Amino acid sequence: MKKFDVIVIGSGAGLEIASYAAEKGLSVALIEEGPLGGTCLNRGCIPSKMLIHSADVAENIKNSQKFGISSKIEKIDFSAIVKRVSRIVDADSNDIEKAIRGSKNLTLYKTRGKFIGPKQIQIGNEKIEADKIFIAGGTRPSTSPIPGLASTPYLDSTKALRLEKQPEHLVILGGGYIAAELAHFYGALGTKITILVRGKRMLDNEDSEIANWFTNEFSKKYEILFDTETKAVSYHNGRFTLKLKGKKDKTIIADQLLVATGRKPNTDILDVKAAGIEIDDKGYIKVNEYLETNVEGVWAFGDIIGITPFRHAANNQAETLINNVFVDKKVPFDSLTIGHAIFSSPQIAGVGKTEQGLKKEGVRYKVGRAELKDTAMGGALQENGLAKVLTDERGKKILGVHIVGPQASVLIHEAIVAMKINGTVDAITQSIYIHPALSEWLQGAFFAIES
Repeated sequence: MKKFDVIVIGSGAGLEIASYAAEKGLSVALIEEGPLGGTCLNRGCIPSKMLIHSADVAENIKNSQKFGISSKIEKIDFSAIVKRVSRIVDADSNDIEKAIRGSKNLTLYKTRGKFIGPKQIQIGNEKIEADKIFIAGGTRPSTSPIPGLASTPYLDSTKALRLEKQPEHLVILGGGYIAAELAHFYGALGTKITILVRGKRMLDNEDSEIANWFTNEFSKKYEILFDTETKAVSYHNGRFTLKLKGKKDKTIIADQLLVATGRKPNTDILDVKAAGIEIDDKGYIKVNEYLETNVEGVWAFGDIIGITPFRHAANNQAETLINNVFVDKKVPFDSLTIGHAIFSSPQIAGVGKTEQGLKKEGVRYKVGRAELKDTAMGGALQENGLAKVLTDERGKKILGVHIVGPQASVLIHEAIVAMKINGTVDAITQSIYIHPALSEWLQGAFFAIES
């Protein structure tokens, strides 16, 4: 059995740890069966945001009339849009692989591995072990047990980012962030969109008030069927037929179907149970505040632990682990100040606690709200949105900030910085904001905190 100093599973944020350890002279094994760079680069945040920018451009052109500008889209070369993004992503992934293969002290195993003991992994016919193992194995699109679905060529989120023929009518199962972003991408470019949601609104993981606002605005653009379940799916002559059960049973026929009903951790593929590593009831690896598993010398981070499943969070976790394990400067991972964004239209961004979360915890709090339409820039943009601030009962400490509207993904960083530095409302209210910049909108929510 070959012995390494360090084994890293996953080449997303796992690359940071693998590269650091190798540079320090440690022997490192990196296990990655897919393209190098992980989910974010190859089938997640980077290709999706590059594609979505084309949708944003198209939407701006369509909305130009309200600013007194007459314009129209002459042609959308959908295939060219997708091919350009795929070409860039593939080139970046290939460059990463070349760099790794030329790296001293780092051995790449470009295949699937699985645990066969606490610190032992089987890779093909080879077995390897290490004193230190870092698991960043990620997640994959989950499947749905809908009768007939498995025998159809439906899309998951990975395939939807590589589809080169634009659908005429796309049906999306699911009401989460993937459904929202891909509905915007395809819909803004001209595809008819139908979204099937089991509940009463989209984006249930967001602050409920923000989710309701988004659902109302998104429903003005696309057909969304709430309280709806799919009873059966069939495929014939290039068409999907979905039999639905909801307020009114009906049948929908479309040329493409996207299943975006969630993601599943890859702990089963890795067989982490063989290593004695504990998982929760959803299959995510259990870790403590230092990202340690119950097995000494084994750490886990990224999407596979089910906490803040974002690439920037995984990068921060990797940096935390480098300090904790190699620099011996042990610090806990702070998830409260990890923000997130949904690049739909309208955009959503948030950081910290939601209002429903605070209620569930029994925490006393205050709220501040501001609508974009009440600001100078709101009038210039001719758009509306909602910024919402949650504080402690004194109205001093920031507990959460949530935004729905234009540039939410940018504006949220003011709140993230404030929460990270001192966490007080004064960081925002005592700053002098440029007038009439869009950022005044967020500041208005802080000034509106209940007295």
